[in-house]
Amino acid sequence: MSTHYSRSRRQFLRDAVCSSLAAATGSAVLTQFGMLNTALAQSCGSYGAVNDYKALICLFLLGGNDSWNLLVPTDAQRYGVYSTSRSSSAGASSSMAIAQNALLPINALNAGAGETYGLHPSAPELANLFNAGNGAFVVNVGTALQPTNKTQYLQPGYPLPPQLYSHSDQQAQWAYGQPKQNGTVGWGGLVADRLHVLNPGALIPMSISLSGQNRFQAGSIVQPYTISSNGPVSLSGYTGSTGPARLTALSEMLAETYTDPISRTYAKTVSNALDYYNTMSSVLAAAPPLTTTFPANNPVAAALAEVAKVISMRDMLKAKRQIFFIGFGSFDTHANQLTDQPKLLQTISQALGAFYDCTVNDLKIPQSITTFTLSEFARTLNSNGDGTDHAWAGIQFVMGGAVKGQKLYGAPATSGSLFPNQTLNGADCLARGQMMPAVSCDQYAATLANWLGVQACDIATIFPYVRNFSTTNLGFV
Repeated sequence: MSTHYSRSRRQFLRDAVCSSLAAATGSAVLTQFGMLNTALAQSCGSYGAVNDYKALICLFLLGGNDSWNLLVPTDAQRYGVYSTSRSSSAGASSSMAIAQNALLPINALNAGAGETYGLHPSAPELANLFNAGNGAFVVNVGTALQPTNKTQYLQPGYPLPPQLYSHSDQQAQWAYGQPKQNGTVGWGGLVADRLHVLNPGALIPMSISLSGQNRFQAGSIVQPYTISSNGPVSLSGYTGSTGPARLTALSEMLAETYTDPISRTYAKTVSNALDYYNTMSSVLAAAPPLTTTFPANNPVAAALAEVAKVISMRDMLKAKRQIFFIGFGSFDTHANQLTDQPKLLQTISQALGAFYDCTVNDLKIPQSITTFTLSEFARTLNSNGDGTDHAWAGIQFVMGGAVKGQKLYGAPATSGSLFPNQTLNGADCLARGQMMPAVSCDQYAATLANWLGVQACDIATIFPYVRNFSTTNLGFV
């Protein structure tokens, strides 16, 4: 075989890998050389077979959702504090506060005496889910190495997560399951590393992304398989009159034996992508049509409808445990919050409402599917004049038949209340309303991982900082 042909063949394989949106993430290559941490696989005993089905669906609200305008205290005393704190900076005119009479009332079963709450007027479906007991809010949750109050935060040298107000760093830390910026995996991927053995004979990976490759689902063993809202994604350039011949040539190249590990990994990656595409295409073609009406022109709804189709064929795919990922944004609403956030919240509210109905009416297993939000941080209570800026702790929403709904979850803030005091520069927040977390995002994630079936000893390995907090399970599922 000529040197020219060998070089061309290697280049062809590399191009094929890059063209496949269904290909595994690049960290799979690193895994071949044992460069990723192997402690996880050694931390617990084996996992026994399961007969039930469970799925986690992560909806990542990219850009930092101003969740303090999603869930708002409506009793007179606390609404007054909220309204004052959401006012403008000196010399500016706009306020970020939602009018009290516009908020949608919800009935929180664990509200304190005299406490009432309402949701943003663009989220009636979330209000209905909450009031029906199928949704819950986890309040004042953010990245944290250990319990941290404002006095400690202000102490020079006190251990804090790096780059607290950086989009990329905070997104990575929420996805990683550790409040530090290094690492190549995510907690969803590490959960799949342990639980994929519960899917013996599975035809596709346990992790499925509707938003391309992502940190959250990157594991040491299991890598996410990417599909779109329109179904599986084929290799680019293999259609048309020359498509079959090119595909035949590719298959022959993939069947070759390669001596160097990089070429072997490329070949295996592309081969898997082709197999997954063919399998998923044929399986979804046999899926029964959904009777639930999902809202049109709604990217989150379109993604969730595709998730529902995949779940409906779980038996054919031989899946007992699955993790899905959907990214949606941008919630980085600096100067356009009052215009943009209502549209964004309407999008996710309508999509989540339709999807829950689908889990009841079409899939008929609402208790087996838990959907949850992530977002790298909330936003300042105080306005910058025409919008908000990056902040810290916020509020997340969880829904599903297994959720112990109609409640707020978390831990008491420094002020003593579950829902923190929103006085600017008060006990629970900094000068512009950057809320101090009373709950770590690792506690939130560990609760979800435990519900999916991860053992306590693996929880301690996946989330090593969670041991610094009083509990690893917040109890909302």
